Amino acid sequence: MRFTSRGIRQRGDTDKWEITLSHRDPATGKQVRTFHTIEAKTLRQAEKKRDELILKLEMEGTAAGSRLLLVEFLNLFMDYKEKAAVIEASTVRGYRHETKLICKYIGDVKLSDLHIAEVNQFMAEMTADGYAPKSVAGCFRLLKQALKWAVAQDMLTKNPCDFCKPPKRVKTPINALNRADRTRMLKLARAAGAQPLALAIELALTTGMRRGEICALRWSDLGNDCTITVNHAFGQKEGGFYLKAPKTDSSVRTIPLTGRIYDVLCAMKKDSMRILAEFGVRYADPFILGTQEADSRPYNPQLLGKEFAAFCKMNGFDCTFHDLRHTFATMMIASGTDVRTVASYLGHANVAMTLNTYADVDPDAKRAAVSKVEGAFDVDMTRIIDEAMDEPTPAAALVFTADQLRAMLAEAERREGNDV
Repeated sequence: MRFTSRGIRQRGDTDKWEITLSHRDPATGKQVRTFHTIEAKTLRQAEKKRDELILKLEMEGTAAGSRLLLVEFLNLFMDYKEKAAVIEASTVRGYRHETKLICKYIGDVKLSDLHIAEVNQFMAEMTADGYAPKSVAGCFRLLKQALKWAVAQDMLTKNPCDFCKPPKRVKTPINALNRADRTRMLKLARAAGAQPLALAIELALTTGMRRGEICALRWSDLGNDCTITVNHAFGQKEGGFYLKAPKTDSSVRTIPLTGRIYDVLCAMKKDSMRILAEFGVRYADPFILGTQEADSRPYNPQLLGKEFAAFCKMNGFDCTFHDLRHTFATMMIASGTDVRTVASYLGHANVAMTLNTYADVDPDAKRAAVSKVEGAFDVDMTRIIDEAMDEPTPAAALVFTADQLRAMLAEAERREGNDV
């Protein structure tokens, strides 16, 4: 922030001088005048102190007496991000939530008074209040991004977040259903018939699609070659959901379907087109899980989440709808499917993302992998303990005699002497 001298005058016959400075308010873009009092015996001394004052104010990065609070600044920052349309509406919603959390702790701190200590203190208080490291780190990253913008706007000379570290994020274990539970869930879903929730469950378990992607599927996305293409998704913003492009470019993908779900969807599509034709609708492309009419209303993703939660509670499952995506990825990797193929199913930007997320496959697959270890050696790798008697078998003669131990010790000493 740059300050310009607009005047200097002595107050009567005293040693007090009034300094008038001006600067551009970064928040509004308007020129603001500020008045300061210094003490000096001569004009030369007063000019020197004025220059020192300007340097001090510019080093602080804000006008003395500025009343811009952090809560006001963060709201300005969010308005800028939203109007610039540089982030998705669903991302704005998440940022607004994190902004409220930040302001809960340090919102009343002046932007000019925000230092390293205040940043560390707010993270410590969030942690003490029970917020997960992931939540604290998310708030910290948003604050750091906002303060970086403040530096660019000449509101600050340095970003205090550059000298702070958020708590270490703890990787949340993947909650994937085991073989018995995912089989039981699929059977229950199929027993419900062609209901939106039942179809959504089977699609998630057999394709790994996200909740917003499943709800956004239209009949035109169903191919004639037993595939379905993800072209859109639903994102959540303030006030509800909106149709948008998938999460990333790689999220636009064509996924092979199992024969059973493909036949069900084809029969449903045929029935939907027949009904629309009977009502005189020449062309319509309804949502697959939505209402079958010209102006189709989709299956609300939030409603899907609530109905799935009720379904799990009624049937003894402990998972969220997104965990079905984890279940699909885990069972595919555990079955030996190439990781690149799994990544293409999921719409991940790169294989590394898939590996980092699903490297810890289910325990059954790890136990099965032991057979490959055993097969890599031309020696007996079977257990030496009889499971029935819990005692070593005769083949487990691992005890050395005293003479053998003395011979091994002497050999070790001889080799050590030769090395010297």
